[in-house]
Amino acid sequence: MVSPSKYWQMQILPIGEDVQLKKHREIGRAKEFFKIQFTHLSNKPTLSTEENKQVQSVLWEMFRSKDDISQRAFAGLCLRCYVSHRILITCKTIPHIYNVSAENLFRYTDLLRFVLNDDGIALVVLDSEGKTQHILNHHDNTTRAIAKGGEFFSVDILRRFNPNLGSKESLDNWTTRLTRQNQEIKSFLWEFGLATPSDWGLLCKSVPRSLSGLLLTEDYEILKAFQTVYQADRLKTCKKGRCSEPTPSQLQEMLHLLQHININFSPKKLIYHFKRIAEILRQDWLYRKTGSTKTVPTEVYDNSTNDYFDNPELPYHKDCDPEDVELDKFQEICQNLFEQVLYKIIAEVIQQRVEDLQKSRGYKNFAQRFSEGLRLYYQENKSLTEIGKLWEIEWSKARRIFQLENFLEIVQYRTEKIFLYNLLQSVNKYQLTRISHEPDYLKNIAAEIREFAYEKTFKEAKAELAASKKQIKNSLFAQIIRIYLNK
Repeated sequence: MVSPSKYWQMQILPIGEDVQLKKHREIGRAKEFFKIQFTHLSNKPTLSTEENKQVQSVLWEMFRSKDDISQRAFAGLCLRCYVSHRILITCKTIPHIYNVSAENLFRYTDLLRFVLNDDGIALVVLDSEGKTQHILNHHDNTTRAIAKGGEFFSVDILRRFNPNLGSKESLDNWTTRLTRQNQEIKSFLWEFGLATPSDWGLLCKSVPRSLSGLLLTEDYEILKAFQTVYQADRLKTCKKGRCSEPTPSQLQEMLHLLQHININFSPKKLIYHFKRIAEILRQDWLYRKTGSTKTVPTEVYDNSTNDYFDNPELPYHKDCDPEDVELDKFQEICQNLFEQVLYKIIAEVIQQRVEDLQKSRGYKNFAQRFSEGLRLYYQENKSLTEIGKLWEIEWSKARRIFQLENFLEIVQYRTEKIFLYNLLQSVNKYQLTRISHEPDYLKNIAAEIREFAYEKTFKEAKAELAASKKQIKNSLFAQIIRIYLNK
């Protein structure tokens, strides 16, 4: 049962010393709009599950429609109020998930600044593509885009929510999921070694290149034995969710494999090596995620027993959600595949641009200097004007030679197309069945891929083209170009 007031009362970031006090603000415009739209429900003390679901469906359809922009903004405001309550509840539960008390490491209020950044004052809508947040001036219905980094988390939750998808996930569950997966909250937890994959989840992963040469040859053999037995069993049983400790029979099978290459351990000693290697992988994982290793050890070594025991400050590691191991692995595949495709397409488009310039009557003398120009632009941070002066040509001619906006658009289009094609080659039979029987499924995948690629590099790459020359170009697009040029 839900109180209708949740649609016009917004939980806001506590201000002042007493941050434990409950803090919410009544949003008059949201209350007035709700009462007009749901006159028969606004005065009820509580809404039934079905009534609440219907209210959310109506408000979401209004928020995502392309009609009256004011209606969209007010419907979104009501939903933003509702979402704020679930964000607060989720933040309160996170310390308990990791057995963190008020005196130990952090409090739930430390998390609120990352996700409770909406005060309900501004009216917000999404652009025609449903991606960028815009603030609406209610007096003249004009909008202005919210600067990168200043977006409202509540609106981002609504942007990514779709009650009409096959999963039928509720807005409450969706908000909880996205709050727990919020990148800033995860980074905050990672600083304490929290919210990292379990030892067994880490051992399922491929050894990153950053550790190449640092692990002993024996360590690689131990990992190989673990993955051969453990992952095969998970695939065979279609097991999902948290990776639990290997069973005694699995350990015996691993020990048997190691004995074939003259590595002999007791089961207890093998578990010790698994945990030791997992800790190396965790430190590397944290370093790649945050730029530093964790500040609190997860296990403490006991000299008297020559064994590890759980650090009392941090009782355990936890796989965050039931399917996080599989999801994390899939995301790792996407990440690696995307970068491979992006590199390949950038190389192809650069070569094509060089060939086009060679065929051009007015610019063929610059064909062999095109790569040099990209290096000046993306590595030495020169502007087109400065490059033109170095080459003793007008800015306008330099712009026609490089056509950077067009260059980026071609790379974006081809990368999305090839990335989607390659990704679909790797899906399992179940997913192929869904694609053939559910026409919208492939369309949703394609939309997600486009958004993934856009957010991953092209959004930032386009912003770099529009920014001043003093801004360092460090989008993934710029990084890959530099890697290609340096090779």
